[in-house]
Amino acid sequence: MPIFVKLTKEDRIRLFKEAKKNLNGPWNKVYPQFNISKSMFFNYLSGKYDIPQDIFLNLKKIAKFNISNYKQFNKNKFIKKEIKNPIMDSHLAEILGVLNGDGYISDIKYEISVVLSSYEKNYALYLKNMFEKKFKTHFNLIIQPGKIRLKTYSTDIFKILTSNYNLPNGKKKGKLAIPKQVFTNRIWLISYLRGLFDTDGSFYIRRKKDPVIEISSADKRFLNEVKDTLIHLGFNTSIGTNKISIYRKEDIIKFFNLIKPANSKHLKKHQSYFNLGAGSIMASISAFQA
Repeated sequence: MPIFVKLTKEDRIRLFKEAKKNLNGPWNKVYPQFNISKSMFFNYLSGKYDIPQDIFLNLKKIAKFNISNYKQFNKNKFIKKEIKNPIMDSHLAEILGVLNGDGYISDIKYEISVVLSSYEKNYALYLKNMFEKKFKTHFNLIIQPGKIRLKTYSTDIFKILTSNYNLPNGKKKGKLAIPKQVFTNRIWLISYLRGLFDTDGSFYIRRKKDPVIEISSADKRFLNEVKDTLIHLGFNTSIGTNKISIYRKEDIIKFFNLIKPANSKHLKKHQSYFNLGAGSIMASISAFQA
């Protein structure tokens, strides 16, 4: 039976503060050291839950704080909820596209994260909602200088993404591929491209008059796979060293009608160029946040 530790309020607060001080960083850099969620870490800090002995000894070592006045006792440990393999659908396909775009998956602390620009807060909230509904667990939104990070730590999600959908562990270059499950359903394929474009794509005006859609990647094989997929869906494309481009105006209109990007940074530029009403953007965003 697991051993837990109960401390006085003063010793508990000092223990955590000294550990934070010696790790020389904010709380968001402290709790991952113990391979537990942020919420559980602060439950231990607040005294809501008693501290497991292994975490207490680790804290004590980091804090270099000698505590002798504490109680140890046995009790049934809380069993971590297992995250089951989610059913494949359009939302999961979009998540896979996002992770193959600006996502990061690592077996170091089993991190799953997406990094966005600081001006993409609405899109970050949209992703947080979708990730949490699909995986039935909490994702943190961390605001950093110039960027927003959506992140969680989970061995279960890591195994699902890497084993079932072949998403790369760590560096992505040379290891990216559209998951084979996505190709079995046209709607899933479209949803995957939405997630990829919303994170690794751009819409801009060249020569002050001509619109361009681009999807970027340093992985040449993956880029060719995305190009072939777009051609299969009826788009005329051009491929460069690190990007796929769509130049024809009729293809760009079709792209926004078919793929339906959810990131407002694309929708606003599209609205501005084609002189669409503001309601078109809000309707698109609301539809995908529902």
